[in-house]
Parts: sequence; C-alpha cells; structure tokens
Amino acid sequence: MSYVATRDGRRNRSAGSRAPAVPDRIDDLHGNSLGVLEVPHHMACGHASRRRYDLEDPVQLRHAYEQVLCEAAGCGEVNDLINPAMLRRVWRDLHLPSRVREAWETRHPSLRRTVNRTRPGSATGEETTRSRAVTARVARGFARRDRMQVVRTTTVQA
Repeated sequence: MSYVATRDGRRNRSAGSRAPAVPDRIDDLHGNSLGVLEVPHHMACGHASRRRYDLEDPVQLRHAYEQVLCEAAGCGEVNDLINPAMLRRVWRDLHLPSRVREAWETRHPSLRRTVNRTRPGSATGEETTRSRAVTARVARGFARRDRMQVVRTTTVQA
C-alpha cells in the first residue's frame, strides 16, 4: 500500500487513495450476524449512535457493510466486523464503488455468482423470469430497471 505524504508530514490514509482491504478467505471472517454492529470512529465520524447499526434491519445491515468494505484500514477490521453468510446474502444489494466491488470479486469469484436473497421472490424461479423480462425490455431501448416501458400508439380517426 502506498501513501502520499502531506504537507505537515502525516501520511494520507483516506479510503479513496488506498487499495480496498480484501482478506484471502471469506470463511475467515468472524463478525456477528445478530445484534448491533458498532464500526470504528474512522469509518463513520460523529456520535457513537451514528456508528451503531442493527444487523436485523436489512437497510442498516447493508449500510454498515458498505461502510466497512469501503473504509476499512486493513483486513483485520474486515475480519472482525463482517459475517461471511451475511456478506454473501447482501452482496448484490450493496452500493459499492467499482474498485471495491472489482477487488472483492477478483479475489473471491464466488461473490459474482451470488443470488440476491433480500428481494422477495428471489428464492423461487420468479427472479429468473423477472430478469428475462428486464433483459427483453432493455433490448428494445432504454428503460428504467424493474419498470415496464410504456409504448404509446396514436390512432387517427377520420
């Protein structure tokens, strides 16, 4: 990891300038899957209540994992805070910078093949049917994801 020295002699260790921390094995992660996750101060500044996430709430879980994956200073922090089963479950729903997602998927190709399990109907064949429908709509032109494209026709009355 390379660091750029700043004017006052300290090193720039911001998340944007360093490589993402990606452990060698996902199964070595040993974070909790229940309860409250409190991330370190350098990941989310402010009062301690802003750094606590309820892991049973899907929105808070995703936000906490996004914070950890983007802001972790080293693999030790990732190992301590992330649960492997939860990571696999929410991987597709995480809003991550492309460099972070690519680093994780390059090191762990199994994450590329994970199925989104937090959306209703994804455990059944309904997800496959929906993805085919979305692909068909996109092939006809630009359409927002998960929305039907409206085709307007006009009739001429004489």
